[in-house]
Amino acid sequence: MQKTKLIIRNPLSLDGWLEFNAYKWGVKPSRLRVPEEGKELPSAEVVLYTDSRGRIVQPPLNPYLPLVFHPTATVKTSRIYRQWTKISELLVEQFIERGLKGSVAFPPEVMDVRQWQWNSFLAEVRYTFYIRLPYNLELADLSQRSKARKAKKEGFSCEVAGSEAFRGVVECMQDTGNRQGFNYRLTHEDLRNALTFLGEEVFHVYVCRSPSGEVASARVALGAPGMIAMDWIAGTKREFLKSGVTQLLIAYELDHLSRLRIEVFDFVGANLPTVSLAKAGWGGELVPYYVVRPINLRSLAALAARAVQFRWGKR
Repeated sequence: MQKTKLIIRNPLSLDGWLEFNAYKWGVKPSRLRVPEEGKELPSAEVVLYTDSRGRIVQPPLNPYLPLVFHPTATVKTSRIYRQWTKISELLVEQFIERGLKGSVAFPPEVMDVRQWQWNSFLAEVRYTFYIRLPYNLELADLSQRSKARKAKKEGFSCEVAGSEAFRGVVECMQDTGNRQGFNYRLTHEDLRNALTFLGEEVFHVYVCRSPSGEVASARVALGAPGMIAMDWIAGTKREFLKSGVTQLLIAYELDHLSRLRIEVFDFVGANLPTVSLAKAGWGGELVPYYVVRPINLRSLAALAARAVQFRWGKR
């Protein structure tokens, strides 16, 4: 296997993002190029993270493991299919050789994970929303636009923020995590380091402030011209949930990313009913992506717990 640079289209494949994951989560990132033996093309380029035991892992707060497939110069669907079948078989060999801890998600561009299924991995389809930019606010539901107008009328304002707002951003994330039963595990120093690794041209921090100047809602997006943009983290303080600040900030974020000439925004996940309903209101395209995991007692237990969660409405 040869190591190489990835074609940069996904911000999760940037050097700075790999460095941030190594710093924050203690994983070892690597770039692999998987060609057919003796050939330059077809090939695949993938970012892999491994733990202290050498097993493939997906670090927290990473929506996907970047994976790009390069077929030969052909328009024949059957030939592309055969090429992907062979290349994905070589990729699966890496997963078997190294071992996979937990699960990994591939970006929506990876539409065929049958080699993993054929080699005793479980595959699950999940969903996200893609929004084409530049964004036209008229695509949003009336309820989203009305809430945003309400917040603006009441004196809330949005801005692209720097490190001086990071403590307020973390407070929004912690409040949201406490309400929804998870923990972002991010400090203001983590955000400062992520900004250093990626630069402000990729790492975009948005805040919505109350009339008194308090950070009421915050979002962080990753992306730059020539890349897809991703909604990385988001949170709103409890006392501002009904004020419309979330909707006002999303509208501001989409407008800012549009002005950067980014063409696609990934809302990153639409897999719970309430989350899906809220994100659908912005008029995006529902897009599937795949998650694979090894078959073992832990993965089967996780699937059972997920089924119970949806059956009884505990989200």
